[in-house]
Amino acid sequence: MSAKLESELAKVNQELASLKAEYEDFVYIVSHDLSAPLRQIQSFSEIIVNKHGDCFDDKTNRHFELINNGSTQITIMIEALKSYSRLNTRTKPFELLDCNKSVSQALENLSALITDTKASITCDILPEIIGDEAQITFLFQHLIKNSLTYQSTGNKPVISISFTQDNDDWKFCITDNGIGISDNLTKKIFKVLRRGVSSKKYPGLGMGLAFVTKILQKHQGDISVATENEHGATFTFKIAKDLPHE
Repeated sequence: MSAKLESELAKVNQELASLKAEYEDFVYIVSHDLSAPLRQIQSFSEIIVNKHGDCFDDKTNRHFELINNGSTQITIMIEALKSYSRLNTRTKPFELLDCNKSVSQALENLSALITDTKASITCDILPEIIGDEAQITFLFQHLIKNSLTYQSTGNKPVISISFTQDNDDWKFCITDNGIGISDNLTKKIFKVLRRGVSSKKYPGLGMGLAFVTKILQKHQGDISVATENEHGATFTFKIAKDLPHE
């Protein structure tokens, strides 16, 4: 390698190290400097309501309820962002795992929701792949949960899980009969804190698909969605075959 290339590579590595340090500083600020005053807001508002709530009119009590609900929501968002940041540092080595086991565990975790929605779920016999078993299970669980959740009122979810492969990648598809996603949102929904539906009708933070995207990046893969409003959605994700593992 020439001296010029070595110098450029060293510069890039230095910039990456600087960006990583800035990112770690940001995570620290979010997890410590913001969390402490937020806990104070929650604590003191609860003390005020407990001591003086009987003296307040309905409007004032409602204001304190909004303060408490808002601070609780921010706390949940901070914890989600902290969890998201931890995905950037993977210490557990990849290993050979059975995707059928991951899907079975995901379905078990979602059993109550599956029963409540009277969902029908079919799944191909899936391959063994290389990856992080906990992350792959989370990936399947979140995508299946989305298919169960984003449904028209009274509609029974019908979900299918399939896969194909080529020389380089495993390709999985999760298809449902849900409400679908607007064309202008099919890329935005994979970003942090972005959602494709009303939070009033479908509560949530907009973090799940960002987690999924980050997990797939760790597995040298990606994800996309094909959809029509009111005609369901198909999430397609790829995972590289040739990943380093134990």
